[in-house]
Amino acid sequence: MWRRLDLPAAMSLAEVSDALLTAFGFSGEQQHLFTTPYGLAADVEANLPAADERTVTLAEALARGTFQYRYDLGDAWDVLVRAEKRLPVEPGAEYPRCVGGERAGPPEHVGGVHGYAALLAVLDHPGHPDHAQLTEFVDDGFDPAAFDLAAVDDALR
Repeated sequence: MWRRLDLPAAMSLAEVSDALLTAFGFSGEQQHLFTTPYGLAADVEANLPAADERTVTLAEALARGTFQYRYDLGDAWDVLVRAEKRLPVEPGAEYPRCVGGERAGPPEHVGGVHGYAALLAVLDHPGHPDHAQLTEFVDDGFDPAAFDLAAVDDALR
C-alpha cells in the first residue's frame, strides 16, 4: 500500500505526522517517531530521546531524499517517506493533498506488518481456525484492495 501526498516543504514533522495518519486511516492514539538524516524526531509528550517534531521541517527531513516514519512503536507500522519531485506551490491549491495511492490502510490493531500479513491470509477463509481472532479488529466489509482517493483527499482537509 502507498500514498502520494503533496506536502509543503515548510510543514513541520508534527504536521506531516497528522497527514500520514489521516492518509492511512490511523487513529493517532499511538506514539510515533521519525528517523531523519539529523537523527530522531518525535512528539515532545512522548518523552523519547528525540528532537521536537514541531521544530523540524519536511524539507530538512528530506535532506537526503528519504526518511522513515514509524507509527505505533510496538506494532511498528513503518512508512518510507520519499521526495519524488519538488513542485512549485500552486496558487489557490489546498495542502496537504492526496494525489495517488493504492490499497486500503491496514486495520490499526492487528500487530503491525506481520499481523496484517496473517490477517490477509485468513480474511477470505471464515473456516480458518485463526479467522475469528485475526479479524477481531476488522470492520465488516473491509476490502484490503480498496482505495478511495477522493475520501483520503477530503479527510486531509
